[in-house]
Amino acid sequence: MVDIVGCPPFYCLEIIALMKKILQERPLLSLVFRMGILLVIYSVLRVLFYAFNSSFFPDATAMSFLYGLRFDITAILYTNIAVILLAIVPLKLVAKRWYGIVEAILFVVCNTFAFALNLLDVGYFPFSHGRSTFYLFDFVSEIPNMGDLAGVFLVEYWYLFLVLVALIVVLVLVESFSFVSKAPEFYSSPKSIVAHIGMRLLVLALVIVGIRGGVQLKPIGVNTAAAYESGKNTDLILNTSFSVIRTIGMKELDEKNYFETDEEAFAYFSPRKNRSENNFQQFPPIDNVVIIMLEGISSEYSEFLALPPKKNAGYTPFIDSIARNSIVFSGKANGLQSIVALPSVLGAVPSLFDTPFSKSKYITNRIDYPTKLFAENGYKTAFFHGASNGTMGFADMCKIMEVDEYYGLDEYPSKNDYDGTWGIPDYQYLQYVADVIDGFDSKFLVTIFTLSSHHPFVVPDDFDSQLPQGDFPMQHTVAYTDMALQKFFGKISKCKWYDKTLFVITADHTNFTGSQNIDYERLYDVPMIFYHPKLDTAFVSDMIMQQTDIMPSIISCMDIDGQYNAFGNDVFDTLQTRFSVYRKDDYCCFLLNGKKFRFYDNDSIEVVNSDGNAEVTDFEQNFMRAFIQCYNNGMRNNSLHWE
Repeated sequence: MVDIVGCPPFYCLEIIALMKKILQERPLLSLVFRMGILLVIYSVLRVLFYAFNSSFFPDATAMSFLYGLRFDITAILYTNIAVILLAIVPLKLVAKRWYGIVEAILFVVCNTFAFALNLLDVGYFPFSHGRSTFYLFDFVSEIPNMGDLAGVFLVEYWYLFLVLVALIVVLVLVESFSFVSKAPEFYSSPKSIVAHIGMRLLVLALVIVGIRGGVQLKPIGVNTAAAYESGKNTDLILNTSFSVIRTIGMKELDEKNYFETDEEAFAYFSPRKNRSENNFQQFPPIDNVVIIMLEGISSEYSEFLALPPKKNAGYTPFIDSIARNSIVFSGKANGLQSIVALPSVLGAVPSLFDTPFSKSKYITNRIDYPTKLFAENGYKTAFFHGASNGTMGFADMCKIMEVDEYYGLDEYPSKNDYDGTWGIPDYQYLQYVADVIDGFDSKFLVTIFTLSSHHPFVVPDDFDSQLPQGDFPMQHTVAYTDMALQKFFGKISKCKWYDKTLFVITADHTNFTGSQNIDYERLYDVPMIFYHPKLDTAFVSDMIMQQTDIMPSIISCMDIDGQYNAFGNDVFDTLQTRFSVYRKDDYCCFLLNGKKFRFYDNDSIEVVNSDGNAEVTDFEQNFMRAFIQCYNNGMRNNSLHWE
């Protein structure tokens, strides 16, 4: 007779039995086992998602799946937070049968719901072109015949329902296999107490790190996924559970249909751009572009740019000297936060809803940003900001917009210069930037975001006594940044690339912290200066220019062609409508034709400041409606790209 006990399969059964016994006696190991199985299932769901939608991801690589693990871990820990907390309780209660049943029910129900969401997108993605978000629940609640539609979906995608049933069976088997039936002696000795409580605190700490997606400054979001692989495979990298969780509380843009077709709306405003003709001002040859975004420095701090009575002016003598030899427009910011400025300036996308664009669900959209034209035409693109690399999500946003290189605090060579709060002070950092740029071996588009003119308004001791103090601290730091710019230009003026470079100087937003003389009409007034060392024309125009106009205007000055999207116009094309827009409360504020309009969420329009003319012309109404329709529907339908 054959001794079946000695056969290898029996050894496997013994090992399985031993594993089951160990898991049922050790709550933490049981927890780790269950979370590990879930991670495997999420990977399987991603493979299934790809298998059904591979045509949408022609550039997918193995790294797309590996990047996804980071978001899977966060989703799993979020979804199972109640299970985790129950499992790490250091009491014999965890071995009670009723306690285990409660934990098992939570484990199966919560993960069944998560799996269902992911399977829904396997079938729905070809229609939505994006992972489902928390808005899905609002959408479902607004459909009166949702039951009928659900039935149609189940019939058409019956095989996905079978997959869900199979996964539920797996959950039940996993829970049964690792069901805790015996608790360890938690308090048998002081050493035991320390060991068990310490281990559970460690588990809790790891869970917090996992939920945050790492130890970086800010928790990961959908924008983090969009930063991988230049946003090409964002929806493959994400999972639906994560997408839903991270968009809780985010407002969905309403669909607008003021015009029956996009073509009708495009007659008034179109985000689809080609390089327009510059019929306003010809520039000398431009090989390079440097955009300087000043932290919080309003036009009101400039003696040259401020409007009377110039209450806070006189702290930017160098910027004034540049402006006197430049083309200057009436600059308007598209918001009052740094986080909304970068997408506006480089991406030509304002934030016209309650959430900053770079933190919204729409950050995963496929958008043809203006920056892509520079890459297509052989330009090196770089972004410099002396703060910590995770600040404001700038690094992720740069990747999404296909900016080649990001230089933050991590890349700066000497951490001894750190100001102890934000990063590297402007003087030292701008000197470093000059050296890095001078080492570039090709044409470039560079963006520099200054730092020092920000709370707590610290001016380094070496310069503190040399600069005017002002009536409030912001003025003092504005003077410091102005001096740092003067030293920066003094250094780069000796570089061979300087004479063929266009410099655009603006600000991210305004900052009047500490001022007792705020003119609220000037809250969005930022510098808008176009300077070229060889330009023999200089003038100040009262023409409005917003941040989203910067990239279309730069492109029109240069010998580059291509298609892109922008929610701004070329300021050097006199045939294009001049306007600015920003979001506040429950309306979008438009400046158009010398009037200030409030375009409310309920579609009503109010003229706020019209110099006595309270009428809204047909063109003004149609222009604003076209803009809002293009913005809302373009974001909702993920259609802000050229086919």
